[in-house]
Amino acid sequence: MDQQSHPPAQFGYAPPPPPPGPQWNGKTNGFSIAALTMSLLGCFGIFTIVFGIVGLNQSRRNGDKRGKVFAIIALSITGLWILVFAVAIGVAVARDIADGPDRDAAGVIRGERSISLSDLRAGDCAKDLEEQTGTSVDVLPCSSPHSSEVIAVFDLPATGVTDPEAAAEAGCEKAYETYTGQKVPEDAKFFLFTARMAELGTTDDPTVLCFAHQLTGTTTGSLKR
Repeated sequence: MDQQSHPPAQFGYAPPPPPPGPQWNGKTNGFSIAALTMSLLGCFGIFTIVFGIVGLNQSRRNGDKRGKVFAIIALSITGLWILVFAVAIGVAVARDIADGPDRDAAGVIRGERSISLSDLRAGDCAKDLEEQTGTSVDVLPCSSPHSSEVIAVFDLPATGVTDPEAAAEAGCEKAYETYTGQKVPEDAKFFLFTARMAELGTTDDPTVLCFAHQLTGTTTGSLKR
């Protein structure tokens, strides 16, 4: 018997060669492309992450190296977007904490800041009321240049009001006299501006905001007597 016809038993047989990798069909994975596109556009939501993971898994299985790269880039960019967003939130929270409460012990606004319309009080001054949008307003101490001053905040009666707009305007005119100790001068450089919260998107809110708004430019100081 030929002793060289088989390998020695102690060495065993050589393992079979690994199976060939999957054949790529030449098309880049659609999920990977979609994920990369959305990430570049700043869309870092759940769909971008899901598309990137699906694209990465499918590309690995079918040998799509380009799709694999696209998916990895998309997930990396998405991670960076999320990190930037988280840092921005952290900075905003830290700044808000550092700034302290909106008002001092006397209730006066502490420095320039943005507060909700529902948090406005008589004596607050708005930096530039005409530039405000949404439900927040930029306020600051009245000693700084401002366009408007809140002279009153009150609620319309729940019943007996047939014309809310007229009632609000009449209430603001009366509140102005109480706030300043005089009627509006004929040569005043401001006009009374009345805003009802019900008109600003807060349904059924009876709150009325009364502003003395500058006709042009800004002013300093307060109208309060």
